[in-house]
Amino acid sequence: MKNVYQTTVLGKRKAYCQLVLHLSPAPTSSSSQPDHSESDQPSQNQPIIINGQLVPGTKKCYRCTFASCKKAYSKPSRLEEHQRTHTGQRPFICETCGKSYLRDTHLHAHARSHLPEASRPLACERPNCEKRFWTSQHLQVHYSWHDGAKPYRCNEGDCRQAFAKHHLLRTHICVEHAPPGTKPYRCEHDRCTKSFDTNQHLKTHQKTHDDKRYTCVHVSCLANNINSPNFFPTWSALQSHIRAAHPPACSHPSCNGRTFASQANLRAHLKRHEQRETEQELDEGIELLSDSEVPSKKRRRGGECGRDWKCDFQGCGKEFKSKKALGTHTNVTHLGKRDFVCHYEDCKQSFGYKHLLQRHSAKVHQPTTDASEEEPPESDAREPSEVTFDIDAITGNTYTQHANDRVNSSKALRCPYPDIRDLTGDDAIKFLVGGHNCAYVFSRGYDLRRHLHATHDIEVSKESVDSWVRKQKKVTNS
Repeated sequence: MKNVYQTTVLGKRKAYCQLVLHLSPAPTSSSSQPDHSESDQPSQNQPIIINGQLVPGTKKCYRCTFASCKKAYSKPSRLEEHQRTHTGQRPFICETCGKSYLRDTHLHAHARSHLPEASRPLACERPNCEKRFWTSQHLQVHYSWHDGAKPYRCNEGDCRQAFAKHHLLRTHICVEHAPPGTKPYRCEHDRCTKSFDTNQHLKTHQKTHDDKRYTCVHVSCLANNINSPNFFPTWSALQSHIRAAHPPACSHPSCNGRTFASQANLRAHLKRHEQRETEQELDEGIELLSDSEVPSKKRRRGGECGRDWKCDFQGCGKEFKSKKALGTHTNVTHLGKRDFVCHYEDCKQSFGYKHLLQRHSAKVHQPTTDASEEEPPESDAREPSEVTFDIDAITGNTYTQHANDRVNSSKALRCPYPDIRDLTGDDAIKFLVGGHNCAYVFSRGYDLRRHLHATHDIEVSKESVDSWVRKQKKVTNS
């Protein structure tokens, strides 16, 4: 069995230092400790391990592990500072203005900008110049400006102009050697003509040229032995892929995996499921507590739960399940808005709701056959020869014949007036005096109850009418 151990040589800053991996045989019985006399000073030609790879003859042992980055450093602290450029971390924050920086030295340099100019130690000694600087490098650059040095030269074509500042050179290139409207920082990607005012904006834009900038994290899109991961260059392309390939679906058993166009629509749908379950629990509790003799309250369409939007108009007090429904009610009922107008020139009626316009078009403007579409001129339409009278329709004989056919075919029942003892009991005797048989026929108890109240001024309970209708239908069908 072999024993693997590591030796690190420590010394001054300028001393050569590297990590060395030694492989030595197991110690013999005569010596319990290995001999380090030869391994204390490792050879400079001996390779070391950097990120899992053997690299010979280098002092930069710490290499960046991010993809497509080949930078390496001799100290872990330098590598940590570099990796912040990939992660975007800026832990050093200025207490005066709140700006953040990658390195502590950058923060110290920035903090000087908040100090007065008189605190800068290095002053310019040229006549009539009172500028001061923090570093000798900045002072030497300033002296070069006094001497007329222009190190930044234009290399575009035959242009040989020179400038003292780099930003002046960029501005010159944009104005003289670029299309109108070009900004100082231009994208060098193929077939990209965009330019930007700052270098930071340019770096942000360059990320859009990375075809693998975004990836789908859905289970079916993750990398495996068969499929490779799906990459997308832009966020909108990724969202489009998610909507098409992985639309949000309802997990409720009654929906059978129903899908939706967005997460917002799914959340609204799931809220309806919760309201229905709550409504069902409330109904079950009311049925247990309510008296059987008291008629149950008519159920509202959509239930009672979730009506959080209440109309504030005096005397209204209606409640709605969404702000949009409340707004529609306010505009139509209280403000009188009628946005749905009939498109027929001779009509032009307006309605507050679309379904009312559709109902109006179906009833009033029904499509006619080709023969009836040709209307006669107005002069001919007024001629007496075109006017016809139906005496049966005028006298009501047509309705009576149609009513008799429905009663004989067991499709309708006839109004029992004046003999309505089965409906109201003994109180019906007062309606028998001077009464005559009613020709009205109906198919629903609701229609009969409204007819008795409107035509004969008789109030009958819903339970009595429904019981009488069921009894009459059994007699008719037997």
